Amino acid sequence: MPIAKVRSKTVLCLLALVITLPFHVAHAKNFIGYTGKGWNSDFGVLRGQCDAKLVQSEALKGTLTEQMAYVESTDAFKTIFTETQLVDAFAVDSHCFGHTMELVPSGQAVRWLNPVNGVGVYLSPGAKSDTCRTYLGVTIVNGEKTKFRGEVCSPSKGAWQIQQ
Repeated sequence: MPIAKVRSKTVLCLLALVITLPFHVAHAKNFIGYTGKGWNSDFGVLRGQCDAKLVQSEALKGTLTEQMAYVESTDAFKTIFTETQLVDAFAVDSHCFGHTMELVPSGQAVRWLNPVNGVGVYLSPGAKSDTCRTYLGVTIVNGEKTKFRGEVCSPSKGAWQIQQ
């Protein structure tokens, strides 16, 4: 086969790859969670800091539940996050906590500062079973640190419930 023909076929293949690659990359689920669900973004949790401002921004758009794991609002959740009466504050803590449980390996820690209410959180997930994880954390409210620990289980992919 002549070299010119090989080069033209190579150029056409590369051009086809360049055209289709962004489509596939944009829709790739690059982060597979503890529950088996794929996520487009880690929102910083794998680097140790949940991007709380981005989480708040996405929550205001109303599309956050499809983009991030979350912890359901139960009485157990409210005993840990006592300063989350505002919907925006709840969204940040719920989704940063859930995404940490979903993506972060046992023993690593994630922190975030809730931009709505100023509460700082430090959270470290552990391992338990296929559908449950343990956790250990600290909240910081007005300079006062409160430790918390427990277990969270996933009734469905991407959703978590704190166990009492």
